[in-house]
Amino acid sequence: MGNMMIALDEEYEELLRRLAQEKYGGKKGSLTEVVQDALDKMKEDDREKSIEELTKRLKIGLSFKYKMYKNRNEIYDD
Repeated sequence: MGNMMIALDEEYEELLRRLAQEKYGGKKGSLTEVVQDALDKMKEDDREKSIEELTKRLKIGLSFKYKMYKNRNEIYDD
């Protein structure tokens, strides 16, 4: 596990500590848990956004610029 030192404005520090207290009872490691929860949520949101984008693109359709051949003989030059 890595350690990081960050600087937060007072309002964010208070928010982080309040969330840690409410969700995890202020036990040791609760600040870490709140930050990890937030990062997990961000990761999930990014994943959902990517899936939405892919779904949109698939609905539009894909354009392949090649000829569809009916049989294999059409591929080769005589």
